[in-house]
Amino acid sequence: MLPEDYKFLNGILNYSPLATAIYDSPDLRIAFVNEAMLEMWCAKRDISGRLFSEVFPSFKESGFSAILENVWHSGKSYTATDKEAEIMKDGIPIKRFFDFEYKALTDENNRTYAILHTSIDVTEKNVALKTIESHVQHLNYNNELELITNTLVHDAKNPISIARIAIENIRKKHLVQNNDFKNWLYVIEDALSSLTQIIDKTSLLSEARTYKIGKKVVHISEKVNHWIHEAKFIHQVTDLKIDLGELHPINAEPNSLNQVFSNLINNAIKYSSQKDQPMLSIDSERDENGIYYYIRDNGIGIPTVDMGEIFSNMHRASNAGNFQGNGIGLFIVKRMMEKLQGKIEVSSEINQGTEVKLYFPIID
Repeated sequence: MLPEDYKFLNGILNYSPLATAIYDSPDLRIAFVNEAMLEMWCAKRDISGRLFSEVFPSFKESGFSAILENVWHSGKSYTATDKEAEIMKDGIPIKRFFDFEYKALTDENNRTYAILHTSIDVTEKNVALKTIESHVQHLNYNNELELITNTLVHDAKNPISIARIAIENIRKKHLVQNNDFKNWLYVIEDALSSLTQIIDKTSLLSEARTYKIGKKVVHISEKVNHWIHEAKFIHQVTDLKIDLGELHPINAEPNSLNQVFSNLINNAIKYSSQKDQPMLSIDSERDENGIYYYIRDNGIGIPTVDMGEIFSNMHRASNAGNFQGNGIGLFIVKRMMEKLQGKIEVSSEINQGTEVKLYFPIID
């Protein structure tokens, strides 16, 4: 190649927008560096002709010199993406990210005579992706927190209801002449009312999603009587007709299943509690795809106009005004079933009752 050709090529590379450098010796002498690479390195033109490790000691410490030396001796090129590097600017280290290639230039005997180094600064892209990732993690954390909050809020209502029932029974049957005792009962009742208000305000701030949880085999038959007994006590139902069929065990996260079944059984008993003969039926079946549970009651049913919103947060059916509740139960159940990779379907008829169908997939 003639000197004029070298000058022409040098001019092209120097003004190329792609950051480029050439090393022409085993000790990595910088034979050429264009303006784009100088700007990327935050370096001056006088580095040309000097050794790479001498000019950039921080690159040597980070292992870049060793990679270049390996490329020279092996004749094998090296490519990297999103590689972190520390650039010194006015004596201050700055973290940057690069996509780059160390291209080994070899002769007919496969001996390296130069390394062509091209690089692109991808710091802005990397920072943007990390920012997005951080936002996603933050949103997921908030959503997980919201579900936990909703769950705790909903769970807290049952013991409060039990405490209120206990206060009322004590007031009616015991120590009715003791004014001091009666005053303390009023104080406790006021405290429970305040606690209920706090819980209600908390629930208004929460919108739920799911959180990752482990699983184990849960024997529904061993737990169902507890859920029924608790709901009967809360809603003061004594003559409930119970029909339990075969209850297959489910391999899933226990707390999630507890939320699902306790909520649905509570709803079934609550909304049938005003019937002359309240009825609750629970059975299940299994096939090659999964386990199906059916929970039926003979309660007030759900109006057709409300069916599209039954899984919405804070939504209550238009005919549920005479029953205590805040519209969170089915919302939580739906989210829990999604986390369990299951499904829930609800069918209902006014004044005839409601059937809830649950599907739990068989997952190894």
